[in-house]
Amino acid sequence: MNAGSLALVAALLAAVAGSLAGQQRPPQPQPQQQARPGQRPAPSVVDSTAPALEYRREVFSYRGGTRDPFMTLISSSDVRPTVNDLTLVSITYDPRGGSVAMVRERGVERPHRLRVGRTLGRLRVLQIQRNRVVFQVEEFGFERQE
Repeated sequence: MNAGSLALVAALLAAVAGSLAGQQRPPQPQPQQQARPGQRPAPSVVDSTAPALEYRREVFSYRGGTRDPFMTLISSSDVRPTVNDLTLVSITYDPRGGSVAMVRERGVERPHRLRVGRTLGRLRVLQIQRNRVVFQVEEFGFERQE
C-alpha cells in the first residue's frame, strides 16, 4: 500500500470511530431561543396539528352477476357421500338383472337401496355383482370406477 491509500484508510477509520462515539453519547438538549416580536417560533420536531395516520382495509363484496372466486365449485351435497363413507349391508343378486344392493352411509340412519343407474351424490351405480357394487365417480369432468 502506498502512503495515499494508508491516509485514506486512516481517515475512514477516524470517521467511523467518531460516528460510533457520537452514537454512544446521550443527545444534548438544544438551548431554546427566544422568539423575537413579529418572528415565528421554530417548528417543533413533532407536529401536533398533523392528522393521525389512519389505516384502512380493503373489503371485497361479491353481490350480483359474477360468482365469488373463493367459493368452492363443488357444493357439499355433491361431494357426499364418498365410497369410503358407504358400508355394504346386503346384496340381492339376480343374474338376469334387477339386483338390489343395500348400503349404509356413515352418519345417516336409513340405508340406501341401490339399483344399476342410480346416482348418490357424485357416485353412479354401474354394476351390482354377487359380492360387490361398482360405482362410477365423476370429478371435474373425469370419471373413474371404484
